[in-house]
Formats: sequence, structure tokens, C-alpha cells
Amino acid sequence: MKKVSIVVVCLTLLYACGPQKKEKEEDSSEPVVTEIKKSAFFKSPADGATVGTTFKVVMGIEGMTVEPAGEVKEGFGHHHILINQAMWPEGEIIPPSDTTIHYGKGQTDTELTLEPGDYTISLQFADGVHRSYGESMAASIKVTVQ
Repeated sequence: MKKVSIVVVCLTLLYACGPQKKEKEEDSSEPVVTEIKKSAFFKSPADGATVGTTFKVVMGIEGMTVEPAGEVKEGFGHHHILINQAMWPEGEIIPPSDTTIHYGKGQTDTELTLEPGDYTISLQFADGVHRSYGESMAASIKVTVQ
């Protein structure tokens, strides 16, 4: 009988000291909202690169989707390259010109031809009607054309 009592006490202690099931806890915290990073960037050439008069440009985008111009949809747009300009003001339509080049077919790479010299080349992402997403969706690099 004494052995049985000792075994019962030991088992009770093991059970009491063992892992416990937790009661379901109330989650009073607010839901976590993760902001998706959105940015336009140059895959190539690199900032500070020396290039020939005709050179390849590869454009990148994060947090948005590239599609041809036309329809305005949230989270979608297309690239523009600005020559010797930092960015286009948010909400303003980017007019086509020799220094504001549209890629309204949804292109993500191109070849540029420039005269020799030093240039600032900017990438500007805009919506389906070429309305700029502004500074937050622009990137600039400097290149030397030889």
C-alpha cells in the first residue's frame, strides 16, 4: 500500500510539474498591417557608369505591376525615362518629348542614344494615363556617355 501511495504521489507531482495546456488567450492587439514597399529602380546601368552613345537600360519596379498605358488601375502603371530631370511631380501628366520618354507598351528595357557628356537619367513610374506617381516612385542615376 505504501508503494502504491508513493507511486501515486510521484505521478501526481510529475503531472503537476509537466507541460500545461494553456487556456485560449484573448488577442486584444490590433491586426498588423504591413506596408508593401513600392519603388522604381534601375537594374542597369549602374549609378556612375560610363556607357557608349547607345546603351541598354533595364528598368525595375517593386510593389507595383507594369502594364501598358490606357486603363487607370490602382497598383499598376508603366515606366518613363527623364533625361536631366530628377522626377515628375505627383499627379501631373508626363508629356512625351525628347527628354521625357514614354514606355506605354509596358516595356521594362530599352536602348538609349545620347550625345557624349554627363547625364542624370531618371526613371518615373506613372499610371495608365501617364499621371506621375511622384518622387516616391522615381529613381535617378548619373552616367557618362563617351
